[in-house]
Amino acid sequence: MKRHLLSGLALLALFAVGARSAQAQEGFYFGVGGGGTEPVGDYSDAANFGWHGLAIIGYRPGAHTPSSFRIDGLYGENDFEAGGGKFKLAGGLANGVYEFGSGKAKAYLVGGIGVFSVKAGSSSSTKFSGGWRGWGQLPVGSDSKIFFEARYISVFTETFNTAFIPLTLGITFGVN
Repeated sequence: MKRHLLSGLALLALFAVGARSAQAQEGFYFGVGGGGTEPVGDYSDAANFGWHGLAIIGYRPGAHTPSSFRIDGLYGENDFEAGGGKFKLAGGLANGVYEFGSGKAKAYLVGGIGVFSVKAGSSSSTKFSGGWRGWGQLPVGSDSKIFFEARYISVFTETFNTAFIPLTLGITFGVN
């Protein structure tokens, strides 16, 4: 019961932050998202379509600056192609973001490097990773944006290329 109450309070806090006035869009922002994860390359031979969750913390240096910086944390799972287990992906990326367009809805590109842990059964490997992504965002409310991203992330593992495409739907909230 206590966990449900804390979750509800956290959700209300998210919406309260999102309801702030839309003066400047500079400063810190955070967000959450989730969706499906499609394995590609060698990884697609071993894993099925899976799911992921995403947490974002970012910083925009100016209201009219098209670039920002953000850190993404991602956790996801893909079932083994042969059945009987799961790949577990957990990691983070430090990213640069560049927005295009002058209207309310904007397209953007994100690229970054990071570290991911890939677990398969009892074996685990933590390696550097790189990724790029892009898509678009649409303002909802004053300091909130709904976003959809298609990413390509590659974890530089030794045995095979652990590459995947997370398709993410989420929301960000400005904290000025």
